[in-house]
Amino acid sequence: MVLEHLFPEDWLEKKVRYAFLLGVVYSVVGIILARLLFGANSGLASVIFTSLLLIPSLRKLFVREEKVEEREKKFSFKHLYTDNKHLIEAYMGVFLGVYVTYYLVSFLGMYFGFNTVNILREQLFLDPAISGRATYNASLFWSILSNNWWVLAACFLLSLISGDGAVFFVVWNASAWAAIFGFRAVAAAAVLGKSALGVGLTMNIITFPHILLEGGAYILAGIAGAVISSEVILRSKELRNFLFYLVVALVSFYFLNWFLKLFMYGWPLFVLRMGLFMGVLYLLKYSFSDKKHKEVFIYNYFLFAIALVVFIIGALVETGVLSFSTTLNTYYAASMGFLP
Repeated sequence: MVLEHLFPEDWLEKKVRYAFLLGVVYSVVGIILARLLFGANSGLASVIFTSLLLIPSLRKLFVREEKVEEREKKFSFKHLYTDNKHLIEAYMGVFLGVYVTYYLVSFLGMYFGFNTVNILREQLFLDPAISGRATYNASLFWSILSNNWWVLAACFLLSLISGDGAVFFVVWNASAWAAIFGFRAVAAAAVLGKSALGVGLTMNIITFPHILLEGGAYILAGIAGAVISSEVILRSKELRNFLFYLVVALVSFYFLNWFLKLFMYGWPLFVLRMGLFMGVLYLLKYSFSDKKHKEVFIYNYFLFAIALVVFIIGALVETGVLSFSTTLNTYYAASMGFLP
């Protein structure tokens, strides 16, 4: 790919600013291609194009990460951090690049009177103010957790299966948050008679901690699944055994989850469901016969566990923001009054 050679992979791994630039450039290219080819349905298409452009560069880092972890003699959280540091930083740089690009497209489009809803329709229709749902309700902790838990699990499982599956979810979430907040900033400012730049800056300061935590959780889950996938693909003799254990694990989880729903509901069911998922997932380590390969799996199993912890912290922060930030809720309510 021509664009890929503009950004050597060692820059992407070692310099967050280059990863950020990669996210910006590929997002701009993705948005332009989507507009040219898909017109009014360009929101989702732009995410697909951006993800496809990012995959080759990120794939090289996943293969390198697997080789580093394979050399470790035993598990430690210190090694887990140092081995994954550059990959996490690169992924986070890309995430921020995508976020800033989509935010500016949404914000500037609204500010200068372009039809932003038409450009980023799929992202913006997640917003109750635009999709026509009655009102915005600040989600409670368990509601936020249960709604987004399956996205976290999907990031891990799709990366586990395909190696690149989480890229789409990371780009999609960054673009959706950015598009909605860009729209809300200009809409709220117009209703309240305030500076759109000031409203947008305030909204981003308030919301960015939980965006970074939730986005970071998806990134960690995607990295964990992708490194394991790389390990399985590179050791093709393990593939059939791995697929057998994976199918057994998913089927077991499905039926055990169905059984639990017969007797439980609400947050106790959700807690047990997460514990069940982590327990069944742990069984996949037995699909690897070699000690080194099993060690790589354990490393990334714990990385996914850390992703889950980060995800829960993010949900707690979001709950606190939505419950106690009068300024944010004022802006949200004002933005809803912008559209008829």
